[in-house]
Amino acid sequence: MRLIYFAPVPYMSYWQRPHFMIRSLLGRTYREIYWIDPTITRLPRWSDLRRPEAKKEHLTAEPLLKGLHVLKPGGLPVEPLPGINLVNDYFSWRQIKSQLRALNVDQTWDIGIGRPSRLALWAVRSLPVRAAFMDVMDDFPAFYQGLSRASMKRTENALLEQCDYFFCSEQSLIGKLQQSGLRKPVNLVPNGYDMQRLPAISSSPKSNTIGFVGTIAGWFDWKIVIEMAKALPHVNIRLIGPRVGHVPLHLPTNIELLPPCLVADAIRHSQEFKVGLIPFLNNQLTESVDPIKYYELRALGVPVWSTAFGSMKNRLQEQGVSHIHSGADWQKLWASLPTTNPDMQHIQSFRDSHDWEQRFRDIPAWLGLASASRD
Repeated sequence: MRLIYFAPVPYMSYWQRPHFMIRSLLGRTYREIYWIDPTITRLPRWSDLRRPEAKKEHLTAEPLLKGLHVLKPGGLPVEPLPGINLVNDYFSWRQIKSQLRALNVDQTWDIGIGRPSRLALWAVRSLPVRAAFMDVMDDFPAFYQGLSRASMKRTENALLEQCDYFFCSEQSLIGKLQQSGLRKPVNLVPNGYDMQRLPAISSSPKSNTIGFVGTIAGWFDWKIVIEMAKALPHVNIRLIGPRVGHVPLHLPTNIELLPPCLVADAIRHSQEFKVGLIPFLNNQLTESVDPIKYYELRALGVPVWSTAFGSMKNRLQEQGVSHIHSGADWQKLWASLPTTNPDMQHIQSFRDSHDWEQRFRDIPAWLGLASASRD
C-alpha cells in the first residue's frame, strides 16, 4: 500500500501531528508515502511579496524518513477567486498533476488530506485510489475571513462528499461534521506528544515561574494574564514564542516576553515552570482545539492552569489541572500548587497513554474498513 498525503504544513517545519501520523503509518501501513506540501488556500497578503527568511528550526528539522517523498506544488494565493484560480491549474500545478498520474495510482493507493484545498479535491476526484481519508485537526473555515472562508467551506464540503473516512482531533469537530449531514465513519484521534524526546522523569526543583510556550496570537487571553500578573507581583510570568498581532502596551513588570525557541529549549523551559499556563480565549477559533502543550506539560509533571476552551473544558477537574478565569483567587491558586515531588508512576502512565504512536495505532484497521465500504 502507498499513500498520497496532502499535508497542512510543510514537511521542513518543526514536527507536528501530521509528521507523527505519517511516521507511524510509514512502514506499518504504507511502504511509500508522497507528502504534498500545502498550497495557499487564501487571498494574497502584502507579506506574500517578501521572501521569507529560513527559520532556525527549519535548519534542524529531522531528516527525511525512508520511503517518504516530498513534493512542493507551489502556486499563487488566488484559490478563493473563481476563474482566476485556474491559473494555478494551468501553470503551477500542471507538473505535480503529471507526477501523480505517472505514479500509476490504482487500488493499492490511498489519499490522505490534512487540510482542504482545490489540489487535494482534484486528486480525490481524479485518481483511482483504494480509499480517501481526512484528518480534521481544526475548524478550517474559522481561520479565514470573507471570500477565503467561503471558498474553504465549499472545498471542505466537497471533500466531505468524496472522502471515505474521517479522523478528528477534538470531539466538537465530530459534532460539526455530523451536523453538516456527514453519515460516514468518523473517529476521535486526540492530539498527543512525542514522549521519546522528553527527558527522564525528574523531581528537580522548580523556579518561581508561571510559564507559557507557544504562539501568542488572536486566541491569547491577554486580559487574564495581566490580571494574574497584577495579583501575583512576586511571581515571574514567562511567555515564550512568536507574537502575532496585538500585544498590550505597559505590561506588568513581572511579565517576561522571550522569543521563539527550538523544541529542545521549549522542553527545558517547561521543566522549570512551577505551573504551565494555557490562557486561550473561548471563541470559534479555540472551541475545537486540543492543545499539544497540555500533553507536554502533563508528561513533564508540571501542573497546568488553563482557561475553559476546546478539549480543556473537559479536563479542568483532572489531577494536576486547574481552571483559571477572570476574578479567580490567584493567591489561593498559587498557594495550592503542590510542594512535594510529582507522582512518577502517574507521569509514566500518562506518557504511555498519550504518545503519538499510541494515538495512531488503530488507523490501519479503520482504513481497511473504509476501503471495504467503497467497494
